[in-house]
Amino acid sequence: IMEDLIKEIYDNKMEKSKWDRTDHEIEEEIRDLLQHEEEHLPPEEYEKCRNKMYQAAFAGKEKGFAEGFRYGVRLTAECFIQKEDRRES
Repeated sequence: IMEDLIKEIYDNKMEKSKWDRTDHEIEEEIRDLLQHEEEHLPPEEYEKCRNKMYQAAFAGKEKGFAEGFRYGVRLTAECFIQKEDRRES
């Protein structure tokens, strides 16, 4: 259930910000990585390679968001637990 909630939050964030700074940086990085390949590959092969790089990059972005979200929730929970422990002392 938590995975579904995180996915829903991510999808809503992505829907609201169609193109954010991270996406722009990903595009620049892919362009830089492929700048020499474009000269040596047939156009169809270049497009296929580029599309796979985008798929991998954006899958990584989504997984990174989910991992960061889980970490943030754990960190917040630990802060509340420590706060409660100090009150009891």
